[in-house]
Amino acid sequence: MIPTKTIEPPDWMGSEALNLVLRPLDGFEETPKSLLVGGCVRNMLLGEAVSDIDIATLFTPEEVTKRLEGAGLKVVPTGIDHGTVTAVSDGQGYEITTLRKDVETDGRRAVVAYTQDWAEDAARRDFTLNTLLAAPDGRIFDPLGTGLTDLEARRIVFVGDAATRITEDVLRILRFFRFYAQYGQDEIDAAGLEACHAAADQIPALSRERITHEVLKILSVADPAPVLKIMFENGVLADLPDEDFSFDVFENYTGRDVLSRLFILGGMKSQSFEQYLILTNAQKSRLKTLDEAFQSLSDISEKNIKRLIYFYKNDIALEVYLLRCAVDRAAPDQAITELIKTWQAPVFPVTGEDLIAQGIPEGPELGAKLKEMERAWLEEQL
Repeated sequence: MIPTKTIEPPDWMGSEALNLVLRPLDGFEETPKSLLVGGCVRNMLLGEAVSDIDIATLFTPEEVTKRLEGAGLKVVPTGIDHGTVTAVSDGQGYEITTLRKDVETDGRRAVVAYTQDWAEDAARRDFTLNTLLAAPDGRIFDPLGTGLTDLEARRIVFVGDAATRITEDVLRILRFFRFYAQYGQDEIDAAGLEACHAAADQIPALSRERITHEVLKILSVADPAPVLKIMFENGVLADLPDEDFSFDVFENYTGRDVLSRLFILGGMKSQSFEQYLILTNAQKSRLKTLDEAFQSLSDISEKNIKRLIYFYKNDIALEVYLLRCAVDRAAPDQAITELIKTWQAPVFPVTGEDLIAQGIPEGPELGAKLKEMERAWLEEQL
């Protein structure tokens, strides 16, 4: 392959930990046999943060393991059936995958065979901006010839025929919208959108774990409203939002909390979204707390805000306030926002043990008396 361009390598590409992995795999050769691939290359070129570092290689997993262990590195067969092992260098994991081509797919998983052709490996990937490769000296390779121009224009385009890519893995429908929300610019790719719309009814066949992962990532972008509108209009997870869901409220919400956004999708009430999502007990509990707290804030006043903080803590109070502003189509007040962030709730100084010491027996009477005293005390504090 001939490099498409050469850049000044960022610091992470020159780290000794990464170099210890790439040297035994001939990553520094004039014609490299191992190259950085996928998200780390994409994000680096877009100026985004790089987290996971993946490597594509011409070597088989067995040869990769032999070379890296010979260099003193630990190698874990994390995905050996798919040609992937993980090298551990200086405490960090690097996924290394042998070049592959699809032999058979069923929409959820693929049977693959190894190849020595970089373009053949790239042709099985999802989007063109994920096909780019990089050598540690800064050379950028574009095996399909369209990845770099699409990335620079921030176009999310399926590799080859969009319908074929979706047939190989239906989850790519959700990834298409997630990548557009994260990296896209200008109008969404028409061919990709048409293919996603045509195959949208296949999404329920996916595992709820995979759907949940993508949905929560979509909800975590800076502004997910535009992409959600496109998704729902095209039948993609159109049954996810509750019948009481309001796009106006979603667009008016100025916070960034993922579960608050999910709460809005649930029609401003606690939902488990069991048709598509698998939420953790902690996530379900937070949605329930948001529901209770939101219902308790009938109108906004300093006293009510402090009461909210007292019963639900500052973080929930802030989210509920922002949600109430979204429903009321009101801009958040800076003074109230600052109050929520800084006001510390007092601690009720009476306990059940104190009342027992005064002769009140354990049971319903004790609990009722304690709540009555707390309410009176709280009114004085607020």
